Amino acid sequence: MEPGFLSTLFALGLFGGFVSGLLGIGGGIIMVPLLLYTPPALGFAALSMKTVAGITSVQSFVGAVSGAIGHNRHKRINLPLALTMGGSMAIASFAGSLASVQISSRFMLMVFAGMAIVAAVMMFIPAPKTGDTIDRDEVVFNKLLATIVGLVIGTLSGIIGQGGAFLFIPAMLYILRIPTRIAIGSALAIGIASSIFVLLGRLGTHQIPYIMSLVLVLGVVLGAQLGSTLSQKTPRVVLRRILAVLITAAAGKMWYEILVLS
Repeated sequence: MEPGFLSTLFALGLFGGFVSGLLGIGGGIIMVPLLLYTPPALGFAALSMKTVAGITSVQSFVGAVSGAIGHNRHKRINLPLALTMGGSMAIASFAGSLASVQISSRFMLMVFAGMAIVAAVMMFIPAPKTGDTIDRDEVVFNKLLATIVGLVIGTLSGIIGQGGAFLFIPAMLYILRIPTRIAIGSALAIGIASSIFVLLGRLGTHQIPYIMSLVLVLGVVLGAQLGSTLSQKTPRVVLRRILAVLITAAAGKMWYEILVLS
């Protein structure tokens, strides 16, 4: 494997990890397009969606763990919310991940693009008044609704090899009405539960490219710590806008690939 290609993977991991820690997402919404389009743009062989899903299943888990450690230091994780959504997502993610071995790369790309566009639309809905100064232990939410949201997103996340944070952060904000900073911090904890079962499903069906995943993860670990630290100093409206722009850009690129170039 070429040293230049491995260096590229490390750099992409560093950037994806930083975004993960900053915005409370596993980084897949950014990493998938980067892995699909950056290598061929630099003259390396293109990666298939199946290969990318295998790599990002590792990256999402490591990014979630690393980012959650940083956010927990700042008391941004609501444990009941994380356990409720994380439990239902874990079960559904594992089932979706096992089923993914029978699913084509094109269909995976369509599922990913569909999830991204839904998340993008949700992020442009006017922000609800959720009381962002509220303490994490004072947050109240509908547990049944949180469980259902976890099951739906978990199944889709398992198929595409992601923890699904880029979709369940908007779901927490606009459906469960969780304050922004608590949603971002809790999303990483939830992502640990869902992404570990996505990873187990991929491991059980031999869909993990180990060397590429390891190099990428080295960058993710460092980037996530830097991002989670900066997140505490960034105004919530800025975090929301950054997340909305990134999701919209990724969704647009995916659908362009599917509808125009295929």
